Amino acid sequence: MITSTPPNKVKPDLILLTNEFPNATSKSEDWLNDEIRVTWHNYNTITIIPQVASGNYVRLPDNCQVADLNNFQKEKLSLAEMLNCIKIVWSDLPAYSNKKEYSASFRYNFSLIKNLHLNAKKISRFKDCFKNKPIVYAYWADNLATTACIIKQMYKSCKVVTRGHGFEIFEEQTKNNVVPFRIFQYKYLNKIFADSKKGLEHLNLNKNKAHLNAYSYVGTKDLGISLFDSDKEFTIVTCSHIRNIKRLHLMADILKHVTFNLTWHVLGDGADLPLLKESNSKLPLNIKVIYHGYLKNEEILNFYKNNSINLFASLSYSEGLPVTMMEAQSFGIPIMSTDVGGCKEICNELTGFLIEKNFDPKNTAALITAFKDAHKNSFAFRKQCRKFWEENFNAETNYMKFSKDVLAL
Repeated sequence: MITSTPPNKVKPDLILLTNEFPNATSKSEDWLNDEIRVTWHNYNTITIIPQVASGNYVRLPDNCQVADLNNFQKEKLSLAEMLNCIKIVWSDLPAYSNKKEYSASFRYNFSLIKNLHLNAKKISRFKDCFKNKPIVYAYWADNLATTACIIKQMYKSCKVVTRGHGFEIFEEQTKNNVVPFRIFQYKYLNKIFADSKKGLEHLNLNKNKAHLNAYSYVGTKDLGISLFDSDKEFTIVTCSHIRNIKRLHLMADILKHVTFNLTWHVLGDGADLPLLKESNSKLPLNIKVIYHGYLKNEEILNFYKNNSINLFASLSYSEGLPVTMMEAQSFGIPIMSTDVGGCKEICNELTGFLIEKNFDPKNTAALITAFKDAHKNSFAFRKQCRKFWEENFNAETNYMKFSKDVLAL
């Protein structure tokens, strides 16, 4: 069992940079709530600084406070700070294979880094937070990590860690195939934690920085195994923002080859919902689609808990290691996923089945049909799925280990 900070050791302060957490109305970063509730007692104080603050926050442990950057006076950059911005943008030059793309992006990146520098300067005004050599934890290894690294330029005694998920690790998901300011980040980061082994493998392609890279799975809370009735109609669930990268419109190409009665539950909304509905309008009568729209995280978890779902599906062409899969698997629901990013670390022969990134719809329909009549569509297999989740993606275990690793830096 992993223990918290030893009683005789002074607990450090933590500064947590987020996009929106702990805003109560936020659609993202819900899982950070689970992390905080596991790790809060390892720190003296936790100051959470969202980029967008609402004043309406979820309930937090007693040692947590939220700082609203909008409450501080406007800052201006000095000449030295402007020169620092230029140096940071200039540091990206080696990352561009096409120098014309670097030149075309310079104005945007310079404007971006100035805003990040201003945010860092605002945060630096929270002087009480920097008295005891705090840990600055940027939840995303993008602009937040860059902001944290600028803070370290101001307070060299602090430690800076960040998490990399998908787009902040895999350049293919970014404009010009460059993660902005990554070269600068590596000068000041104490550690970047990929949320998958695949992500760590990719980061380690930069062998000179391998000592700064690690991986740490995120996790989800334990709400027990879900209901399952093999005699009920076969059901598939998807849970995501409905946008191009998720390719949900391709599900219709698969399901038109399925001959048995099937219900597809679509959890989520997004810009491509009209396209999805258009694609699904031509499905045969044996296929039923239910659009649930946007659901709060608690509602999603309750849906998994109280409904018999045969298969969770993901057709994404790019992923990190999705929390949505962890949530479904925690209830014992098997997974069908494209073999992208770190998905094979959660979806495998023990938990479901992988399909190729550029899958053949008819073959995929045949795999679903075979799954329906196989051992994998059984309560015994679902218990195996849940066991895999317990061993790899349990929030209590993973977040305590992550906190221990951070404290050891």
